Amino acid sequence: MCLNFHQELYIINFNNRALWFIDIPRESITVNTDIAAVEEWIIKVTMHEGLNIYDTEGTLLDLVREPILQWTLGPEMSNSQVKNLFPHLIDIKVVKCPCANDVALFGFILNSTYNGVYIGKTSSGFWEYNETTWYDLTDIIYSQLKDEHQGLTIIDMVLTNHFLVILTSLGLFVSSDLRYPVTSQMQLSRADFCGFERVDYIKGKLWYNEKCFANKESFEVDYVTITFDRKRTLSESSSCFYSKEPFLHWLPCLPSIITSARFLPHVVTFLIDQETKTGIYLFHNRNSKRTYVSVSVLKNEIPNSQPKFPNFQFPISFSNPVGMVFHPRSHFLYVYGNQVWISMDGGNTFELVCDFLSNYVRKTAHSFYTSEISLITQNGRIYMTKAGLTRYTKSGRFVDNIFTLYYDHLGFIHKLTPERFDTDLSRSGSGSSSNIFGTPPDLGFDTALAPQFLSPNEMIFFAYVPLSEPNSKLYKRKFKNIHIGKVINYSKNGNAYIRKLLVHTNGPLGFHTSVLTEITEHFGAENFKDSPCVYASLKISYTGNIFYHIEITTRASYAKFTVEDVEKTVVRPGYSSFLITEFRDLKNVLSLATMPNQIKSTLLFPVRSWFLYNFGSTKGRNWTISLKPCNYWVQQDDHNILSLNVVKYLDVGNKENYELKLIPNTRGMKLLQVPPVIVVVGNPALLEVKTEGYYDVTDSYHLKVHIASKFFQKGSTSLSMIMWEASTSCSVTTLLPIMKSSCSYLKTLHHIPGRQIPREDWISGVHKDSRGFNMIKTLPINYRPPSNMGISIPLTDNIYHADPSKPRPRSLFHKSKVTGKFKQCDNVPSREMCNCTEHQKFSHAVAFSDCKEKVHRFKFPVIQYPVALEIFTEKEKFAVKPPYLVTMTEVNMRQNWQLKHNMPENVKKMKDFLEPLLNTSVYNPLGLNISIRGSELFHFKVSVVPGVSFCNLEEEFQIYVDEVPLPFPGHMLIAVATSVVLGGLIFVAFIFQMHNIHLWRAFCRYLKERLQTHQL
Repeated sequence: MCLNFHQELYIINFNNRALWFIDIPRESITVNTDIAAVEEWIIKVTMHEGLNIYDTEGTLLDLVREPILQWTLGPEMSNSQVKNLFPHLIDIKVVKCPCANDVALFGFILNSTYNGVYIGKTSSGFWEYNETTWYDLTDIIYSQLKDEHQGLTIIDMVLTNHFLVILTSLGLFVSSDLRYPVTSQMQLSRADFCGFERVDYIKGKLWYNEKCFANKESFEVDYVTITFDRKRTLSESSSCFYSKEPFLHWLPCLPSIITSARFLPHVVTFLIDQETKTGIYLFHNRNSKRTYVSVSVLKNEIPNSQPKFPNFQFPISFSNPVGMVFHPRSHFLYVYGNQVWISMDGGNTFELVCDFLSNYVRKTAHSFYTSEISLITQNGRIYMTKAGLTRYTKSGRFVDNIFTLYYDHLGFIHKLTPERFDTDLSRSGSGSSSNIFGTPPDLGFDTALAPQFLSPNEMIFFAYVPLSEPNSKLYKRKFKNIHIGKVINYSKNGNAYIRKLLVHTNGPLGFHTSVLTEITEHFGAENFKDSPCVYASLKISYTGNIFYHIEITTRASYAKFTVEDVEKTVVRPGYSSFLITEFRDLKNVLSLATMPNQIKSTLLFPVRSWFLYNFGSTKGRNWTISLKPCNYWVQQDDHNILSLNVVKYLDVGNKENYELKLIPNTRGMKLLQVPPVIVVVGNPALLEVKTEGYYDVTDSYHLKVHIASKFFQKGSTSLSMIMWEASTSCSVTTLLPIMKSSCSYLKTLHHIPGRQIPREDWISGVHKDSRGFNMIKTLPINYRPPSNMGISIPLTDNIYHADPSKPRPRSLFHKSKVTGKFKQCDNVPSREMCNCTEHQKFSHAVAFSDCKEKVHRFKFPVIQYPVALEIFTEKEKFAVKPPYLVTMTEVNMRQNWQLKHNMPENVKKMKDFLEPLLNTSVYNPLGLNISIRGSELFHFKVSVVPGVSFCNLEEEFQIYVDEVPLPFPGHMLIAVATSVVLGGLIFVAFIFQMHNIHLWRAFCRYLKERLQTHQL
């Protein structure tokens, strides 16, 4: 989501540097104040001055809502108190908030000479040591214990989206829900595990699959696992337990039907994969030294006894498994120990990433933003890989006894020790050369390399192993997995990119491994000054005992071998190369052939037909192996994706399209016409994903990914786009958007008023039409709409424009007195204490009726007012029409209103189907209009019927009907008068009839007498 803020930019001068800052009110960004897991924003700033562009990025953290920041963990500690702990430390533990990695906790692990639980908290990513606040939680822990207080220390910690879980030497402790602080100081409760004591807890470990649950869905839940390093006994259900939030009930990891402990392997760890709803076990059989992974489907949140896939068994060389971890917010599963393996299909298959032989990885550190992963080994060496890649590199080595690594929200790596924090600024682009690892290490090893041409641009380098080398030191003279994707650099000139590692089990003798390389710059050969033999013709013959004899046939005295030629290589394209291993005399040397099977007879190399290369190590190596410069630039479609880890929502029937362009930076290298990117879906059963890719005329690769919601099924999955050939030095190697088959919090239903009123007029309360009619109604204090029983008898609980300090009108009758309840203004003395925000005052929601002051005003009667509805999404807005059907109610139970809509045949069928299920009337939103015959406020709520969207789409709007004419009594008076007259006439006629009075006869006689009188 891209937001534009029009605020004043302030520039200040500080130490002769121009600094700028911008002040943006929080209400301009968000109006929410509830405590919840909230994504920390990544802010990108681009400024232009002439032709110069300044580009930087930062983070924006909502301190008001972040759960762990609302708590005081315990009594604060001074710096001197913290320093007193340093002599007793044996390790440190750092955990970070899943949604805001700059929010982190730092725990001290103590030896037996000191007691206590001490934790540091930061909201700035450990950039400055003095910005960390330290707390003493010892008394809080002691309050949950009975008698045993000795030997208390932190063992492990996990910070989930809503809970803090602390494993101590005296038990496991869980915080209350961090979203609902009852007191300012954190409260902990102890989880009991029958039969486990301090000796077990100090060997325990916590395991957690880190997922950010901002805008939490019903299907999103955190799980935590605890494992104990002990054998399962008959009195214990398991040595591995797991629980979901709120972590009140802990269940055995292993199914209850497994009762035989004799054949049960050790559970190294157990993780829940929320994407596929499976449980993944890492087993290790201590007797056979075999390690394997088993995956079980969760049924009612309990693992099935039958595995989902056949168990994956690692080779016998993987003898020391330490743990298993998901890369944050992804489906990349790593198993680590003396080897590191990766699975991209939920634990079904694994691929080897690296092999450390006798060394092993003891813990890992991850950055979801840069996809970087640091592997911390037991001897202090640090290795780095990128999520999804099967290549890695060496970062350096630390000599500190106690340290850990931590990635902040922007992916900067920090080295944390008890005394100080150091940050690697080498990727900041600021020009700083600060690097916590120092100079990038040389990945070469002390042996000679024998080059062998395959083509003008391809070469194999064989690593020489002396025949007398003891087996215990062979690994020091071999190419390894770490060299794949690196570059061989020659001190004179030339370099080659390593594409593939080859292991030789059946010769050639003296060469156990080799690498296939692509030459990006041709290597410099030896000249006459370096070696006089280069101007000689050679005769090469087999000695009969694996060596090849090289003789100079040129008689000139200047053509000769020297002792310094040992470990140099004779190379002639199209022939086997020969590594010189022994100097005999000025004209003769012994050598080893790189391709002995290709030599059928004695070879003659005329002068100037061959080259001599010096990749030896007798006088120190003049070749190195280094990290390959970034070979791909990633260009994204800014209209669709703005972040490497963006969260996208797919509603029912919706689609998303991603476009990606990979621009090669492969100077001097042959570009393989194979797709340089692979797409992997964490849960293929949730979404339908189709891809298409092509190369353009500039050799750039275009990838289009089409994602569609398959079924009416909620869920979440990560979608990885991996540049498998990219160097680990590239800033972008993996894109990990998260696709949610669910309702986007940005998808909303809106009523579009027939008359648009500017915001400034709403504030003033005056907006007149062409006839001078004010279209805004300011509601009276503590106003309640009338009911069907009369204007003076309101029965609704909703109060508008609430003010607890003022009397409530229309409360003469008992029913009106017992109804009407304050919401936001409850238990406060005045309206000012209600803390109504501008957003709440302008909101139509009934939840904010206390704050509502002004509404739309209409003249009586309201005839066929169009109810225009639109749905707003992140990208577009569109009118609501079938299949979106709606229901409509008046929240204050008022009548005197009527809806009219169009009902074609397809809508009629849907209406007939839905109305019995919903038990209410269903309407077609297209052409919907309303007529109102009542007076004063009508508050309507429109809802989209379920089944057409994951969203609960609702909208509310108010109409105040004013200037209703008073009831005119003329009709009643006319009716009464007519009744009286008719009754009187009937009564008079009855009297005349009783007295035998005939008016007609009398009238006729009267006329007759008048006529006779006139004639006379």
